Amino acid sequence: MSKYSKELEFAIEISKTALRITEWFKAVGFESFKKVDDTPVTLADLAAQIYIVSNLKTHFPDDQIISEEDSTYLSNQAEKLIKRSFEELNLNNSFNLKEILNYNGKQVNRKWTIDPIDGTKGFQEDLYYAVGISLMEGSDRKISVITAPKFLDKGFTTFTAEKGNGAKVSYEGKEFIPIKVSDQNSLEEATLVRSLHFDKEWVSKFAQVANIKKFVRIDSMLKFCMVATGIADLYVKPVDMDHSYTWDYAPGDLLVSEAGGIISDLNNKPVNFNEEKFICKTPGFSVDNCVLHRDIITNLEIIRFWDVN
Repeated sequence: MSKYSKELEFAIEISKTALRITEWFKAVGFESFKKVDDTPVTLADLAAQIYIVSNLKTHFPDDQIISEEDSTYLSNQAEKLIKRSFEELNLNNSFNLKEILNYNGKQVNRKWTIDPIDGTKGFQEDLYYAVGISLMEGSDRKISVITAPKFLDKGFTTFTAEKGNGAKVSYEGKEFIPIKVSDQNSLEEATLVRSLHFDKEWVSKFAQVANIKKFVRIDSMLKFCMVATGIADLYVKPVDMDHSYTWDYAPGDLLVSEAGGIISDLNNKPVNFNEEKFICKTPGFSVDNCVLHRDIITNLEIIRFWDVN
């Protein structure tokens, strides 16, 4: 038994149940809202976060919780529908939904990050999305879980990583098996995974300079999973440096690292995490199999439009 096996097993189970909740809303219907940063949120996001937070609060009461949503859109009607979803799925709903949704726990070294639906646009359009959970000590990622209702030609899929113990995947409820990044050493033969709903022209320019011809687009942190499994060889991600958050990237960061890959900013400097903030000092970052990393940075230098610092 590893140091964090208890936390990892627990995160796997609550992520699976959170996915049951989101899929319930997909079948029944859900209301959507646009947040102040123009990103979407649905009642399914709120319900899944309520479930995850309530369980973490019960089982790890001394830990901090960093989560994406709050109670801004939790109307009386929304509460009724969320409680109905819990009742029909035989889940406890005897707590105050608003209090749980706003709960952050203590300001301590151990912190859970929660993204109840990563890829909300994909969820809205019946494409790809995932539930993402990680545990950090300070800014050091210790475990991560990414669960999705589908992954390419597979059904229900769960990815896990534990610091120092590798990355794994379970397809359709089967046994977890180790995963690792590809050994592709040619950018011209490499597959680049790109964002479906948030991309920038400079990524296309980079691909053109690097002579990359193979692309795949997918929503959510499943792009990290594409690299971690070796299905894709690199992922170049634009970011808004003022609106980038730990819950979006911590699960995928650890997964790729434990699968043998590397994540760096466009200046080949490490990315980092500080409470809820994802720290990337350039307008994007690279995720890849390590073998291609030097060539990726070299080609990014050719199209440089950002500061060197």
